[in-house]
Amino acid sequence: MLTTTPRRELARPLAALFAALLASCTERDVPGTSETATTTDATTTDSPHTGTSHAEPTTDAPGTSSTSPSTTSVPGTSTTIDTNDPGECIYEDHVIVLTPEAYDAWLHGMGEVGTTGTTGTTGDTGTGTTSDSSTDTGTSTTGDTSTGTSTGDTGDTDTTGALEWSSELCNQICDALTSAEAWNIVSCDKTSVDADGTVTILCVEIVQNCDGRSHACITSRGTLAHADPVAAYLARAAHDEAASVYAFTTLAGELAAHGAPAELLARILAAAADELRHAEAVAGLVAARGGRCRPPQRRPIAARSLRELAIENASEGCVRETWAALLAAHQAEHAADPQLRAVMRGIAADEARHAELAWAIDAWLDTRVDADTRSEIAAARANMAAAVLASVAADSPANALVREAGVPGRARAMQLAAGLADALWAA
Repeated sequence: MLTTTPRRELARPLAALFAALLASCTERDVPGTSETATTTDATTTDSPHTGTSHAEPTTDAPGTSSTSPSTTSVPGTSTTIDTNDPGECIYEDHVIVLTPEAYDAWLHGMGEVGTTGTTGTTGDTGTGTTSDSSTDTGTSTTGDTSTGTSTGDTGDTDTTGALEWSSELCNQICDALTSAEAWNIVSCDKTSVDADGTVTILCVEIVQNCDGRSHACITSRGTLAHADPVAAYLARAAHDEAASVYAFTTLAGELAAHGAPAELLARILAAAADELRHAEAVAGLVAARGGRCRPPQRRPIAARSLRELAIENASEGCVRETWAALLAAHQAEHAADPQLRAVMRGIAADEARHAELAWAIDAWLDTRVDADTRSEIAAARANMAAAVLASVAADSPANALVREAGVPGRARAMQLAAGLADALWAA
């Protein structure tokens, strides 16, 4: 069971711990095994949205129903995961309903007519629930309605002047008719066509990410829709690597203002230089797959207290960055794409050091805060660890990510996360 007991020193280098966890992992990741057979279609197809299915609760994977509390025991570990704990990934569903005339207008380049829509926000916890984004009451909201007329067929025809249905057209519709930011659209699908030709579209926007280390100065997200789920995954990774440059340089300035030792500050700035190399390398992988990357956006932030910095570092560094470093080590061993695997081998070694840096920052901050703050820090670390475990238990990556990018499938990821929790985050 996860506790709030601080763990101030690493018993061994994280690279050695990661190697031991990977070597002891017994779960298979071969697409088509029992790991993927029990999930819904939405979580096993090679869709750019590789998080939790947005299906109704009755179609969720076993152990992730929203109708009752559920736990999952991980083989070979002492960890039990509460799969109903809120994960960190949050998605917003935008449902668009097009009249036959409006749909035809979009196919002919004359969109934004005859539409209605609803939106809702869901956490990436496997619940399949949809709620109003402002009240979380479980009721959906009705979007703006516009009217217009047009004529023509409603099917995916290639008549004169008409476009064929595509993910690009879907994203254009979502961008134009919903509040979703274009860069944050992770999937867009035509979900149904009624007998009268009415078309329903589901657009999914990520509004809060769940991978890797973040910082209060970062305001953007790198997720974007792409027909190739690996390209979409790498585009987000490239953004996050570039954002980490800002995160580390800003953190160095904040800690310097609080009198952090020069050796610790030098390690933080070296990590920023590493992240710049990572961003360039991963952006190259994206370009090789015909994708594009979004540059990170940042904002100035007010001076923060040691308490605020310590709580953020406990969550973002000691938990999320450490988990991301273990994932990089897995990809370095298992990615089928040789170019991607080579890049990840270099990144994995650096990320293990960055995770160790987070724990070193944690140890220094521990000497500068009082007992009450230490309890808050430990609680923040434990809460984030529980959120990561729940998110892993709820997620089933696309088969292409498992095969080509070396991302661990659900069962293997659960075992790895639980092993990390037992080693670092639990009493």
